[in-house]
Amino acid sequence: MRATIKRNFRLFMRRAVRRWLLTGLFPSKRYSFGPVTGGEGLVAMCLWNRPTRVADVLAMMDAQDFPGGVRLFLWNNNRANHGIYEKAIESYRANGGLREVNLVKSPYNLGSIARFYWVRKLARTLDAPPVIVLDDDQDVRNDFVSVAIASCKRRTLTAWWAWRMTDVYWERTEAQVGDSIGHIGPGGMVADSALFLDSDFFTQIPDRFGLLDDIWLSHFAVQKGYTLAKLPVDIDFVMHETNQFFYQHDTKSEFYAYLKGF
Repeated sequence: MRATIKRNFRLFMRRAVRRWLLTGLFPSKRYSFGPVTGGEGLVAMCLWNRPTRVADVLAMMDAQDFPGGVRLFLWNNNRANHGIYEKAIESYRANGGLREVNLVKSPYNLGSIARFYWVRKLARTLDAPPVIVLDDDQDVRNDFVSVAIASCKRRTLTAWWAWRMTDVYWERTEAQVGDSIGHIGPGGMVADSALFLDSDFFTQIPDRFGLLDDIWLSHFAVQKGYTLAKLPVDIDFVMHETNQFFYQHDTKSEFYAYLKGF
């Protein structure tokens, strides 16, 4: 009984934190590297188990050729690594492309859905601009932000990781530009951020599948009348050994089938 009480209390507290995060009033630390004029590309990213990647991420965003520059919004889910991220950002010397970095220390590990609290906040404060989502284990070319912004359409999620689906999650085919797409991965995506003004995205995902925001996002977007599209960019993965994919294989299939109603 004691274990049940503790579990229910933990669930209650996490739901309370989620309601607070939906207000957008979570604290963050801002690092300025150049003037912010309002024309920047906005990039949101979660951090978890790759603290050595942060310097590469900063340099990669700094090297983007997007004329307005880049504002980077980081959500650190691993509090033990926060000092590493702070030190790396404080010591970075930008060359003009990276205009600003904003860093959140998560109250606990929210999973990768946490990055969408940033997207929601940007949608609320900046009149629903295009927002790019990137994973910290992805390397992109210098034109990535430019191509993503140019590809963004209203009521559309346009992603590099895009698939034509069947009724079984792993029986899928990699999509090409123009295909009918049934599933996208948020890493390497540009979104019409208005979707995330709907709090149901954050509150209706089943608790036991809370770490599978990719499957939930694809389902939720289509249910809300959004289109899924393929982003014409090249992305490389790094640090494969740190990918949580290996531990989620069966759970992804289960959640996909659950949402399909099987």
